Amino acid sequence: MAIDPYSPCPGGTGKKLKFCCSDLIGDLEQIDRLIEGDQISSALENVSKLEDRCPGRACVMAIKTKLELASGKIEEATKTGRAMLEAFPENTLALAQSSLLDAVAGHFQEAADRFDRSRDATGAEITADLVRIAATLVQAAAQARQTGFAHGLVEWMNAASLGSDEDRRMLAGIVAGSGVPLALRAREVLAECPSDASYKKEFGIALECARSWKLSRALRTFRSLIGTAGTVRELWVNIAILSEMLARPAEAAQAWIELTRCVSVPYDDQVEAMARAMALEQEANLDRVPMIAVERDRVTLDSPELSIEMIDEKLRQNHHCESLTVDRTGWLEKGTVPPRSAWQIYESPTNQGDSERAIATLLVFGRQTDRPAEAILQGFAPDMAAAQKLLEPLLEATFLKEESNAPMPKASPTVWLLSSRYRRVSPAAAGSEVAGSTQENAEAVDARSREALWNRFERLWPETPLPELQGKSPRDAMKDPTMSLRVDAMITEGEAGSRRADATEAWGVVRSSLGMSVPQPVQSKHPLEEFPPLRWHRIVMKELEIDELRGIFLMALEAGFDLAAQRAAEALLEKTDSTPEDHWEALGLLEERALQTDAKLECIAKLRDVAKKLKTSDGMIDVAELRVRLQRGEQSEIARLLDRMRREHSRDRKVIEALAGVLSEAGVDLSSLAAQVSQSAAPQSTETQGIWTPGGDTTGSASGKKAIWTPD
Repeated sequence: MAIDPYSPCPGGTGKKLKFCCSDLIGDLEQIDRLIEGDQISSALENVSKLEDRCPGRACVMAIKTKLELASGKIEEATKTGRAMLEAFPENTLALAQSSLLDAVAGHFQEAADRFDRSRDATGAEITADLVRIAATLVQAAAQARQTGFAHGLVEWMNAASLGSDEDRRMLAGIVAGSGVPLALRAREVLAECPSDASYKKEFGIALECARSWKLSRALRTFRSLIGTAGTVRELWVNIAILSEMLARPAEAAQAWIELTRCVSVPYDDQVEAMARAMALEQEANLDRVPMIAVERDRVTLDSPELSIEMIDEKLRQNHHCESLTVDRTGWLEKGTVPPRSAWQIYESPTNQGDSERAIATLLVFGRQTDRPAEAILQGFAPDMAAAQKLLEPLLEATFLKEESNAPMPKASPTVWLLSSRYRRVSPAAAGSEVAGSTQENAEAVDARSREALWNRFERLWPETPLPELQGKSPRDAMKDPTMSLRVDAMITEGEAGSRRADATEAWGVVRSSLGMSVPQPVQSKHPLEEFPPLRWHRIVMKELEIDELRGIFLMALEAGFDLAAQRAAEALLEKTDSTPEDHWEALGLLEERALQTDAKLECIAKLRDVAKKLKTSDGMIDVAELRVRLQRGEQSEIARLLDRMRREHSRDRKVIEALAGVLSEAGVDLSSLAAQVSQSAAPQSTETQGIWTPGGDTTGSASGKKAIWTPD
C-alpha cells in the first residue's frame, strides 16, 4: 500500500513525511509491505541497510527499534532506542519507545516519567504508535503489579477516547484481573483547593496540569506547596494520586500516611488511607520482613535394607501420612520424571481430639539411570522441622536443604495462617459417641475443619509479627495510635473482602479480642457517591431505593467486596420491586457464601424457580447442586443429576466444563475414567485372525460345530 506523503513522519518528528523524509518514501513502502506480510526478519534487515545508508534519521531508528522489539532482541532495541533518544531528546516517539524499554527492564518509575514527557510533548494529535505503546505499557505494568501506573494509562485512554471501546475494556479487564489489592480498587479523584486558601492560584495551576495529563509537572507544583499547605488533606490526596500514576508507590504510600496526620480527617478516612498506604508499601517492596518462605529439602534413599516399595508401605501405614493423587501430566509436559508417590504430612495434635494440620508435602522418586531414588519435602519454613522429625525415622535418612538459584515463593504470616489445611476426619473417627447419617457426618467434618482453622487463626494472628506492622504483632501495634490504624485497616480489609462468610466472622472475633470498637452502620440515599468501597458493607441496605441497592450489589460483586455484596443481595430479595434478574444474581452469591449445605440447597431450589420465570437453562444450577450432593454423599441424588445433565445439557459446553471441574474437585480421575470407557467400548478380539470365508469358523455357534453361513 502506497504511503501518503502528507502523513505524519513515522519517526515522531511532528512533521509531514514529504517535508521530512521524502527521499525515503520508497524504502519505507517496501519495509511496510514486509511488515504487513509478517516478514519481520527481512524488514529488519532492510532497515539495517537503510540505516547504514542514511544514518541518524529518526524514522529509520524508530522503525528499527520497533522491529527489534518485535523480534525479541531486547539488548539491540535498547541500544537503538538509547541512540535515538540521545539524538532526539524531545522526540515524542523516542521518549515513548524508551519508556517501553524501561518497562521491559523493570524500571517502571523511569518508564512512567518518560511516557509522561512523551505525552506532554505530543499535544493534541496523538499518534497510533503512542496508543500502541500505551497499551503495551498497561499490560507490562499490570503484570508487574504496578497498579497505579496501569490505571492511570487506562484512564488517559478513556478520557481521550484512544483506541476502540473493545480495546479499552480489554485493558481495563487485564488490570482488574492482575490481583489488585482490595484497598487499591477504589478509584480516587483529584481534590479541589480549599476555597479560602492563600495558595489557590498555584494549586489551581497544578490541578489544571494534572487534568491535562501533564503529571510530572503537576506533581512538582503540588510538592512545592508542602511548606505552605503541609497540613491540608487535599494537597496530600493529589500528591498521592499523581505518585501512583507515575509508578512511585513508596512516595504515594508516604503521602497517604501524611494524610492521616492532617487536621480534621475523620477516623474512617484515616483507616482507608492507611489501607491504601500499606498496599502501596507492598507494591514498592516485595521483600519486606518478616515473610515466611517455602523451603524444599531433599534426601537420597540409598539404604540397602530399605527398598522403595518398603518405603511406600511404611508411609502408607503411618498415621501422619496420607496418600495424594499425582497428576503426571504437568511433569511429562516439562520433560521431567514424575514422582512415584506423593504424600500429605500431618502434624501431631497438641491435645487428643484436636484436628491434624497439614504441614508439608513429600514426593518420592524412584531410581533412575542417572540418579538414585530420592524424596523431596516441601512446606513453609516454620513447619519443616516438625515434618522432618516425623519422616526421618521412617526413611532412615536425614534431609538436607536444597540449594537453588531460583527464588522460592514467600507468603506473609497472615496468608500462612489463612491457608492452613486440616485432615478431614469424621466425628466417629475423632471419638464422637454419635454417628449420624452420611450427610450429617459430611457437615460435621467440614465444620470441624473450619473450627480448627479459625481457632488457630484467632489465637495466633494477634501475637504474630507482621510486615504490614513493621515487624510488630497486632497486639503490640495497638499501643501506638499510628500503628493501630494499620491494624484496623487490615481487619477492615479482611471483613470486607473475604470470600468466605466464616472468614468474615473470624476477623470480627480478632477485632473484639484486641479491644477494638465495632464500626457503626452508616446511612445514605446515594452511597456510591458518598462512601468508598471499604465502607459499603456498613451501609443500611434496607433503606436504599432499588436502583441504588442494585448498583451497590453489582459493583461490590464485581470489585470483590463480598460482604457488602452479600448484604445487598439479602436486601434485594426482600424488596417488593426487585426483578427475577435481581433474584438470579443475588441467590447465586448467597449460595456460594452459604456454609451449610441445607442453606445451599435452599438457594438452589429458589434459583430453579427463577430460571423458570426467566426461561433460561438450569444446567449450571444442576452443576451447583451436584457439588452439594457430592459433599453430602447422596448417591441417588448424584445419579439423578448426572442422568439429567446427560439428557438435557450434554451439548452445553459451559455445563460440561463446569461438570468436569466439580468431578475433579471430588477426586474423580477423569483421564483414567475416559481410558476405561474407551477400553470397554473397544470390540473384543477373537483368538483366530484370518480371512473369513463362508462356511468357515464362526463365533455364533454355541456347540462349536461348523455352520453354513447365510446372509442376514
